[in-house]
Amino acid sequence: MKITLMILLIFVIIFMLFYGGYYLIRPSQKGEEILKDLNLPHPTIIAHRGASNIAPESTEAAFIKAVEMGVDYVEADIHRTKDGKIVVLHDSNLKRTSNVEEIYPDRQNNHVNTFTYNELLKLDFGSWFNEKHPNKADEEYNNLKIITLERLLEIAEHGKQSTGVVLDLKDVWKYPSIEKDIIEILQREKWYGKQRKSSKELNDKGNILIFSFNLKTLKTFKELAPSITRVLLLNQNMLSIRGWKRWLDLAEECSHGLAVKETLTWPWNLALAHNRKLFVFPYVINKTWQLRIGAHINSSGYITDRPELVLRFLK
Repeated sequence: MKITLMILLIFVIIFMLFYGGYYLIRPSQKGEEILKDLNLPHPTIIAHRGASNIAPESTEAAFIKAVEMGVDYVEADIHRTKDGKIVVLHDSNLKRTSNVEEIYPDRQNNHVNTFTYNELLKLDFGSWFNEKHPNKADEEYNNLKIITLERLLEIAEHGKQSTGVVLDLKDVWKYPSIEKDIIEILQREKWYGKQRKSSKELNDKGNILIFSFNLKTLKTFKELAPSITRVLLLNQNMLSIRGWKRWLDLAEECSHGLAVKETLTWPWNLALAHNRKLFVFPYVINKTWQLRIGAHINSSGYITDRPELVLRFLK
């Protein structure tokens, strides 16, 4: 019995060395072609919650800085207020990135969808950053307000160069028909309805990526706005429930690519995705050593809190 297990183990090791080693030496080159077909730049640089390493995440200041740096996309997490406004915020509650404990002490753990837009405007979404990062503090960060999806689009539209927008939909089960609400805003603001002509014309409207962990949300966008690029988010816990190949099966049905923790971007995983014509974006890439690995395996893009580092590395 022990000999059989030993032989099996040796076989598995040899297989992994050969199979994994092949893709380490010769990473898949199909990612660039897949992005080109979707009119996306290669590699795609996405500022996670804006330039969130040097400014308060998900605020006007963070998004403006990222746009001015010249990123391809700014990424924003989306929620809907009690009175129907689409706003930008990562967390489900307001405790970590605002002074909600001071303004609404009895509601500090309440979900953001229990607040009206006017109630949210009374909160300060910037001062926490100055307190947590005194070496990066700036007076302009004090009393920053929450922003709407419309304001985010305006920031991206009027930067020094063309910038797209990634919308990451949070807690979608709490927001019936939020997909329709977002599409209506994109149409009203003329960000959806035109085909992009080339990856160099990112201001050609329709330059939106939809990110979601929720397969149903991605399928809804596929039905309502099929020309918008859709990306399935995966984390380690999801991969433990279903294997990589099974997630690729599901992704093929509703998305154009995947965004995964950088620990999942093994070269053989990328090759399997590319064979399905799916691109893969790793998150969150904030270290030079991660960029070196990404460059070696010809990463399709980088989702980062430090766009200044990625841009400098890629020159």
